[in-house]
Amino acid sequence: MSPSVKPTILYVGQPIQHAHSEFTRFKSSFTLLYYDCSSKDEFISALSPGGKYSQIDGIVRPSNSLNDLPPLDKGLIAHLPTSCKIIASCNHGYDGEDTRELARRGIWYCNGAGGANDSTADIALFLIIAVFRYTSFCEQQTRALKSADYFAVERQAVDVSYNPRNHILGVIGLGEIGYAAAARARALGMVVHYFGRSRKSPAIEASLGGAVYHAELGSLLKVADCVLLACPHTPATHHLLNREAFKIMKKGARVVNVGRGKCIDEEALVEALEDETLAGVGLDVFHEEPVVNPKLFDNWKVTLLPHIGGGSVDTNANFERIAMENIEAYFLGDGKPLTPVNVVEVEVEHIRAAANL
Repeated sequence: MSPSVKPTILYVGQPIQHAHSEFTRFKSSFTLLYYDCSSKDEFISALSPGGKYSQIDGIVRPSNSLNDLPPLDKGLIAHLPTSCKIIASCNHGYDGEDTRELARRGIWYCNGAGGANDSTADIALFLIIAVFRYTSFCEQQTRALKSADYFAVERQAVDVSYNPRNHILGVIGLGEIGYAAAARARALGMVVHYFGRSRKSPAIEASLGGAVYHAELGSLLKVADCVLLACPHTPATHHLLNREAFKIMKKGARVVNVGRGKCIDEEALVEALEDETLAGVGLDVFHEEPVVNPKLFDNWKVTLLPHIGGGSVDTNANFERIAMENIEAYFLGDGKPLTPVNVVEVEVEHIRAAANL
């Protein structure tokens, strides 16, 4: 690559909607190609030697679109050109992307970590309140009854409703979103316990009112009044809440999931609702998205949302900005992206040389 040539970046997704000034800066530093393939086969052909994407240095996907990249599985990754060193995408989740294989090929994969913290934590708080107070049922019945006797609704809900205050919130995954949700729950007077791969610092625990760490999931499930899943879906978290887990939980506990649907065995979840092991469930994510388990629709103790945790203008603006900043940090900074989900061992001098610095 000659000193006058800018790194070539494949742009995927709809046009920038919010981060316009950042995009103006971005375009000045890179040569952009715009993704226009309609199938995986067409994309593979474009990546092949002599194809229109055969010499890309990276991929940026700052937003979703109908004409989007196919999942980056091992088969597709094999067709990426050796020049491609980084993929920066929107969204927190990266289900279906083989980030380990990308790392083996020397390609960073970056997500939109941090971009949806506030919006997802707000939805988590909403669902926590909903599962304690059955607000969805009350609203549905009030709308259905219109001006009829809605006090009957109140009487049905009040007998099983509780204030969240002084109840234990058991957070599975105290990352940025889990922490933000726990901080909001503290404002309700909830007591925070958490389970994860490692214990957080004393300062973080103190900021949550003395959060209690559990090294074992079962230990958390035995004491939690409401379990909040804010973790990614990985082999280790697949069906983390299953029949055996529900047997451990308190009778009348609640479950909220703003992480990933496959972290819960939904059939076991339905059974736990039916035998009253669970008193309330709030879901923003589902096992087979966008399909919702039909057994969840008719249970009045369930609140269902269409995966809107990150669904806000603020979040989309953040995702656009973070995706571009990852590419800039890699090529124009110190050779390491800002929000990688995998680790690539490379020489910084080689990266900077590729960017003609």
